[in-house]
Amino acid sequence: MITLNSERGLVDIASWDDVLQLPGFRKDVDPSEHHLDAIIGRYMFRDKVNCGLSSCHQPHGRGYIVTTKAGVTTNIGKDCGRKHFGVDFETISRKFDRDVTEKQNRDRLNSFIFSIEEIESRMKDLRSQPKGADWVYKCTRPLVNATKGCPEEVVRRLRAMVKTRGTSLSNEREASSSEIEQEEARTGRTIKRPHVVTEHVADIAGVQVLYPDNDIRALLIDDLTTNLSKLSDTNVGTLTYSELRNWTKWLDTVERTLERAQDAVGFGRQLLTPINLEPFYSVLTSRDEKDMFRKFLNTLSTNN
Repeated sequence: MITLNSERGLVDIASWDDVLQLPGFRKDVDPSEHHLDAIIGRYMFRDKVNCGLSSCHQPHGRGYIVTTKAGVTTNIGKDCGRKHFGVDFETISRKFDRDVTEKQNRDRLNSFIFSIEEIESRMKDLRSQPKGADWVYKCTRPLVNATKGCPEEVVRRLRAMVKTRGTSLSNEREASSSEIEQEEARTGRTIKRPHVVTEHVADIAGVQVLYPDNDIRALLIDDLTTNLSKLSDTNVGTLTYSELRNWTKWLDTVERTLERAQDAVGFGRQLLTPINLEPFYSVLTSRDEKDMFRKFLNTLSTNN
């Protein structure tokens, strides 16, 4: 890719032949006879071109197009520029690189704005489809907040699974005398009484939807909806270099954020089924808790 500073500003051109046609372009320039005037272009190629300085002529894939105070134009690599033109070249090349980056980021943002409606349509579909994002978010609230309709013990167990990133639901109980004797015979050591054993109850699918990094509201509302709305109301032409850089970094996250939201919906659909959550009955001790949990499970079939 070749970027030139023209009367129309920074423009991209495709052919090296266009560079060769620039006024005063020479392929063989003695650096001892010329002083740097300006950098007017930058290039990056897979196929290398020879350096225009007579003291070098080494092929390289990236460099700058420069003019000298004598009106000569040529191409040089960064090392040659630093070697022969010193601090001036360093300062001017950094400024040119910054200008190119600013242009690229501004162009990218302007292009992205045309895709905002399509992204918002995808988000709307993900949220409103049967058992979509809105349904998953609503139905998971009782599983993370004991005041929303699920027994506190269920919420506590799920929080522990989220913390350990595990899926196993288990119960602890005091071992019987015969179980202790069997274990002592197996291990050949005395076991202190009372002895607690852990019994695996079930593996719970879809717990990942409760992970903080899969928070559907944070992904779709706090991040995507908020920033898309803000960007729609932004005059890209007035953004500073830092603002453009920050927005461009955010653009790099958009597709991945959508994918994470889609994955979270999939996890939610796995988690929010009565058959998947019924094993939690085994950790509940009171009738009131079990009745509360039954009511919650019933809502999963009626809320869509």
